[in-house]
Amino acid sequence: MSRRPVFERVFYEGHKLGSGSIQQAMVEGQASKADGAGRYQGFTPQSALTPSGIYCNVILAASIRGIMKAINHVRYCILLALWVCVGGITTAQDAYTPVFEETECFFPELDAEMRCGYVYVPEDRSDPEAARIELAVIILYSQAADPAPEPVIYLEGGPGGAGLLSVEPLARHPILETRDVIVFDQRGTGFSYPSLNCPEFEEEASADSVAACRDRLLDAGINLNMYNTAASAADVNDLRIALGYEQINLWGISYGTKLALVTMRDYPEGIYSVVIDSVYPPEVDYLVQHPVSFVDAYDMLFARCADDADCNAAFPELEFAFYNLLDYLNEAPVLVETEAGELQLTGDRLVGQLFQALYNSTRIPYLPYALALMAYTEDEAVLLEGYFILTGAKKLDDRELPESVLLGSAWLADYMSEFGDINDSEGMAYSFDCSEEYQLNDVESAYAAVEAAPEVLHAYLTDSMLSSLQNCEIWGVETADLLEAELVESDIPTLIYSGAFDPITPVSSGDSAASGLFNGLHVVFPTAGHGISFTDNAAGTCAKQIMQDFLIDPWAELDTTCVDETGSLEFYLGE
Repeated sequence: MSRRPVFERVFYEGHKLGSGSIQQAMVEGQASKADGAGRYQGFTPQSALTPSGIYCNVILAASIRGIMKAINHVRYCILLALWVCVGGITTAQDAYTPVFEETECFFPELDAEMRCGYVYVPEDRSDPEAARIELAVIILYSQAADPAPEPVIYLEGGPGGAGLLSVEPLARHPILETRDVIVFDQRGTGFSYPSLNCPEFEEEASADSVAACRDRLLDAGINLNMYNTAASAADVNDLRIALGYEQINLWGISYGTKLALVTMRDYPEGIYSVVIDSVYPPEVDYLVQHPVSFVDAYDMLFARCADDADCNAAFPELEFAFYNLLDYLNEAPVLVETEAGELQLTGDRLVGQLFQALYNSTRIPYLPYALALMAYTEDEAVLLEGYFILTGAKKLDDRELPESVLLGSAWLADYMSEFGDINDSEGMAYSFDCSEEYQLNDVESAYAAVEAAPEVLHAYLTDSMLSSLQNCEIWGVETADLLEAELVESDIPTLIYSGAFDPITPVSSGDSAASGLFNGLHVVFPTAGHGISFTDNAAGTCAKQIMQDFLIDPWAELDTTCVDETGSLEFYLGE
């Protein structure tokens, strides 16, 4: 999770994958070959339904990898069918036992000690005839001689993000020094099957593409109502059982924090401790909160620059200049040439890009400089330079980032060219957003929140909200139970992280969640954006150390003095 802005389904620079999204780097300009429901797109499936409701696909594979997966898949179906025939299934309540099937590992180029496979669970646990789904799993093994018995299960954000694409930064994370880390693709996402990825969106994001994706998934027999947080929480518990752990630790970021909270609510007995970073709690009305936190993050940036003598002197009246720039570009968009082709700069485009830039803690010190370049110039080359700094395409810091194996992975590039962009499952996002958010949210109050924003933002926020509501009418899932909008109360030890600049999961959301977590500690990082526990800067190092100490002993008093040491923000003023 990491949580994308619900109002605008656009890609942003991930806090774990560096500049640009991994799928853009891999498959930009490639037409998707995907035309089915998931991992077996491009194959010709013939399905047989066993007495247990397990769909067994006989696959005509197009590659050696596909053949091996098909063999494993059919072998599993045969074993389960035999198990059913000897009385393994009786009622909906005890209709299955979660099973882990080991496979060859994803990302063969990645140098890490790991084990890979799939956990098989029902799509609908209330239906003994329901089809099974496959959850893609990677277990990263600790370097410790005697690792702690409770591993960490990492819960990706989004909703709809592919957790397995976070495996590379997870393999470098210090928590592996003491314990194993498990990452999986939540139902409907990434390499899990069926996938609710919508390749239709790769060509055009429109109401027609939403309807086309919905129809294709429904024709494949997928129950869109079963791709929700409560079902994913049951998956987390089944993952624990299938891998043989008595208890686990949970670590969620953005939407992953909501999944962690619901898992705490529904399956507390299997949880040792929890870390939730950039909190997205069930009880917060996201439709109302979004325009508020959106504007608050902007205000925070401009206020911190104005309060800093050097920043204010270098970029006087930056807030006024920025909003004037938005007005100007919306009235007279500027068309510029880039290496990738023509780019139309509008005010609304800048609104979205600044929103996304505030996610990234390492980019925040450079934002006033980038905005000033754009706001104080009439030179298109300078305007474009500022835009590229804003988006992260041009970097000004001298940090040496580790080379990404996944960005250069031929295996992943081949997979995505065959199955489309799997990093962001739009269908999973719609199933969640529409059932648990928009249909339970207060639309009138959301409009009021938009009206309270600066006028130049009204059209952007309103149009985006209307588009999302319209898409939910098309998607057509049932409204979630009211329980999914209630505060989670728990006495499980919980470490809570918030970033002061976070535009999507603000500090107030962390405060709200903390009110129900009776053994919780809320730590606010004054210079951070979104996902601080994955960030490679001083604040991120501090967050990782506190997290490590907490996981070693969740009941001990934590030393958080390093947070104060990272409280000052040194803005970049130019050379």
